[in-house]
Amino acid sequence: MIEIAYSNLLSPMILFFLIGIIAVIVNSDLKVPNAFYSGYTMIILFTIGIKGGVELRHVSLVEMIPTIIAAVILSILMLYITFLFVHKLFAYSVVDSWAVSAHYGSVSAVTFIAGMAFLDKIDVFYEAYMSAILVIMEGPAIILAIIMYKLYLQKQGTEQQNPNASIGHVVKEAFFGKSIFLLLGGIFIGFVAHEDGLLLIRPLFGDLFYGILCIFLLHMGMIATQSIQQMKNIKLISFLFAFLVPIIGGTIGILTGQMIGLSLGGSFILAVLTGSASYIAAPAAIDQAIPEANSGIYLGSALVSHCHLI
Repeated sequence: MIEIAYSNLLSPMILFFLIGIIAVIVNSDLKVPNAFYSGYTMIILFTIGIKGGVELRHVSLVEMIPTIIAAVILSILMLYITFLFVHKLFAYSVVDSWAVSAHYGSVSAVTFIAGMAFLDKIDVFYEAYMSAILVIMEGPAIILAIIMYKLYLQKQGTEQQNPNASIGHVVKEAFFGKSIFLLLGGIFIGFVAHEDGLLLIRPLFGDLFYGILCIFLLHMGMIATQSIQQMKNIKLISFLFAFLVPIIGGTIGILTGQMIGLSLGGSFILAVLTGSASYIAAPAAIDQAIPEANSGIYLGSALVSHCHLI
């Protein structure tokens, strides 16, 4: 066990993330071009989707149903658990609390990738359809959080007309934003494409995956550190929930996975998803639908949680 932990802490992915943190701390002029960032993000998400789509060919829908139901319930449960923590225990405003809760009820594709890579490295089996579960857990909490926010505004009599805050726009952002669309597209390609065709794209969407992932984590280390440095007026203790909620979510996730009959690896992945916080799909939707919320709080805490889980 100690050897596995030691190996994971010194894995290239963790070290690249650490280098990103150090680069910001020492004020290095290291930068990742936006065009390159967009490109390798697409490759990573497509690769995850294609891998999941290929494996879905061998899985029946009936086999997935218990996990799908559990995933939706866990997503909604984490939304309300986070709201209670953030609003009642840490005394954030209702608006900021719903914004933060949307992120923790949703999931992080990057944290999922890190968990999946860890299991692959130590050769632990996990259910092939977990990539589809990632997609399923991304949207429900975001939509529900924004609905609760709109109900709160109606109750306060302060709701303003904002075309970007309509339910239709929110659904589009939550389920068909960039990250989800690429994952769904990858799953579709992996599910229907001929095996000979998939072999032709394997060098890019397969062999280079972990190298590209390391560059991505380098960038995320830089972004996380920059976001934390910018939150000068917020006390560190106010972000304690960013460490507590993932532990609670992870514990609930792994217990649920064992309860519904997932393998040890599958339960681990479900725990990673339940304990993670979205900082791709959720910020995009929340920024449009809840403009009054403090982006430093919800994005900063999501990134802190990502560092904590990795």
